[in-house]
Amino acid sequence: MQRRLKPAATKREEDELALKYFLYFLLGGCIVTLVSYFGATKRTLLSSFIATLPCLSLATFILIYKEGGVGAAIAYGKGLILFLPAWLCYVVMAIFLLPRWEMWKALSVAVMAYFIVALVTKRLSESF
Repeated sequence: MQRRLKPAATKREEDELALKYFLYFLLGGCIVTLVSYFGATKRTLLSSFIATLPCLSLATFILIYKEGGVGAAIAYGKGLILFLPAWLCYVVMAIFLLPRWEMWKALSVAVMAYFIVALVTKRLSESF
């Protein structure tokens, strides 16, 4: 059986694709900027609320659905749930360690804990 090669993208298609990903980048940057601004101005509850709003995951669901279909969107949602324990571990470690250690050390350990818990969670999910 012979495989068909995908035709090369035209210059216009490449430009549209580049613009699309640039807009995705701007959307994410705007959210990070809002969270940082409100966090720095002592409105930490508002900052936390914006950071946990499902707007970023909502936008990601929409974009993945448009690009990859329903199966890809469902897999993304399952991945979010799968890595929730790792994220919770990261946040709890950061809250616990920040007042005790300097910032970079505390956050580095919290991120390492995230990766360890994520790896363990991923391995455990593969065995079911």
